[in-house]
Amino acid sequence: MKIKLAVLSFFTVVITSANSAPKKVETILEVTSFNLKPTADASEFNALDAEIEETFTSKQPGYIRRQSGVDDKGRYVVVVYWETLADAKASMDKFMGDASVATYANMIDGSSMKMSRFTITDAFTATNSTFTEVMTFKTKEGTNAKAFDKVNKKVGTGFSNKQKGFLQRITGANEAGEQVVLAYWDTKANSDAVINDFMSNPIAKKFMGMMDQSTIDMIRYQSLTSLK
Repeated sequence: MKIKLAVLSFFTVVITSANSAPKKVETILEVTSFNLKPTADASEFNALDAEIEETFTSKQPGYIRRQSGVDDKGRYVVVVYWETLADAKASMDKFMGDASVATYANMIDGSSMKMSRFTITDAFTATNSTFTEVMTFKTKEGTNAKAFDKVNKKVGTGFSNKQKGFLQRITGANEAGEQVVLAYWDTKANSDAVINDFMSNPIAKKFMGMMDQSTIDMIRYQSLTSLK
């Protein structure tokens, strides 16, 4: 009788634990990249970027966090986390017509701008990151979605998580079939140090091999806050 009670108690604990496991919350990741107009002053733009975050973006409904940076060729990236897609769209619509951000917006080369939104379930934790890699792409036609997701996850657990200075990897997708991967690092030096190892890693090769190469857009950028 005691054995039966012990077994029953064990299964009760297992079931309770399974039912109480926290559910992943879906949020929206908005990724925008662009170049500045030739006449724009980068230092002035960087200062305005911080001001826009404080006085405009962070005040919008559904705002979670915003990060911005620039690569060594002057290409800017602005990443914004939102609670819902509706929140993200509403903020962008307001941004396009708000006089308070006109000077900032007019410094951007509109023809170079690219913006995509993705659904993610990863909660951001890399608060001390100064360097980020963001890659958007589509998988090859006919790629099995579950197989890709498995390989994608294994890149993080089997390679990225083991690297010095690596902080977090965030992945997502959208209804247009685009995928996104963000890799947060403490410094550019630590990110640079593993590029060759990544390209020769078997699981990374498999991961890259499942992508439609013509759709890949990769940007490696320094956060604007770390450049101050």
